[in-house]
Amino acid sequence: MRNIIIATALMVFALCSCTPGPIYVAKGEADSVKRSYNNKHAQSVFDKNAALFKDIYNRYSSDNVGIYQDGIGITTLEDFDKQQLHYVMVYVRPKEASFDGNSTKPEERIAKIIRDFVPKYIKRMKPSDLDGDQIEGLAFGIYWAARDYSQCDTYGGHIEYLYIFFPENAAKAYLEGKISLAEAVDQSEVMASTELKPAKPIRPVF
Repeated sequence: MRNIIIATALMVFALCSCTPGPIYVAKGEADSVKRSYNNKHAQSVFDKNAALFKDIYNRYSSDNVGIYQDGIGITTLEDFDKQQLHYVMVYVRPKEASFDGNSTKPEERIAKIIRDFVPKYIKRMKPSDLDGDQIEGLAFGIYWAARDYSQCDTYGGHIEYLYIFFPENAAKAYLEGKISLAEAVDQSEVMASTELKPAKPIRPVF
């Protein structure tokens, strides 16, 4: 497991009852790909790999996979030596990713996301995506809705999410089929936010 410090802003997404609420899924490339960064180095890494991010967007878009707003680009992590690490960021919001919050527990939702959704949607990534200039890993995230199905199973509830920060070697080995997802995750950092609570580190059990 790689020791890194992840600075994650508190993101709480509450939706309205059974009416269409805020739309967090990007409408096109312009709001899918995060192009501007306050950190000059991160901006430089993005600019050097701009063609890669456009290609990643096209892969997911062509398969009608919902992409989170500003969900493709660079995310910056920091190790315990205060060195910045630049990871390819891909955060998706699959249409079918929703749960009845009354009949499932947070850990059950997370387990299903990791077991069923991560393999399904990360497979559009290529090992060569990690060969980009100054790319040091893959941050892969999935957002889903937790709803009260007794009220409505199509809208409402709140948004939850899971981020997996794969180091470059772990991401490549998994995408090449050399190691299992469990092995790749064991080498990575994982964070999740459920029940409108701040994201926190977790250790998935397979």
